[in-house]
Amino acid sequence: MESMKHTIAELSEHFNSKMAEFQKQLQTSSASATSPASTIATQFSTFRSFVLTALEGLQKQLDVLSRKQDEFEMRSRKKILLIHGVQESKNEKMSQVVTKIISENLDIPLKEDDISHCHRLGHSRSDKPRAVLVKFKDFSLRNKIWYSKSGLKNSGITLSEFLTKERHSTFVAARQRLGVSKCWTKDGYVVVVGADGSQSRILTVGELNAISPLPHDAPLSTSSAPPVSSGPSNTGKVSNIRTKRAIKK
Repeated sequence: MESMKHTIAELSEHFNSKMAEFQKQLQTSSASATSPASTIATQFSTFRSFVLTALEGLQKQLDVLSRKQDEFEMRSRKKILLIHGVQESKNEKMSQVVTKIISENLDIPLKEDDISHCHRLGHSRSDKPRAVLVKFKDFSLRNKIWYSKSGLKNSGITLSEFLTKERHSTFVAARQRLGVSKCWTKDGYVVVVGADGSQSRILTVGELNAISPLPHDAPLSTSSAPPVSSGPSNTGKVSNIRTKRAIKK
């Protein structure tokens, strides 16, 4: 999908460059007896309009495909939570470590059999422990743990939802722009609080821009931010900017 986006962007850039070059040559060329400049200009304008329309149509189709892929990927992650701040040790058995953390800190009985699989993400680092991905067998148990995450306060351990790349980028941008107290995640959506105090569920940076435009003199940073959801998670009325989708287990 990313390669398709890149190809369309390159095609659009190449077309605009060539058309600008041709238009410049057309304006400086002398009139032809068999093909007047005005006729060439008309043909050029028609062709340019056709190609731009075609490119716009391709971009819209690509956006739809990207959205569907994002929804499918997020649906496959609905039973997953990420645990951050768990110190690493040799020969660790992550399922045992996770059940102990949840049971002791959140007072939720958790057995290893409740976990489909769990493992650390990425390569080992010396500066901080890697996040632990946990996929639960039961979605309701996952939610019970997620909504009890306040019990981990002051433990050095935090939970976050396993967002897709686009949703995580949106969440990072929202945290940078609005602050950690005015954005969090819920059911795979990024919830943001607008200037008027209203809450909205968004998925893309474009939707974030519609709520909180980025200042012209403040370029958006793409650096990673702490992935933990902040602020209230289930209070207040939330407006849905995007069409709701049915969630299947």
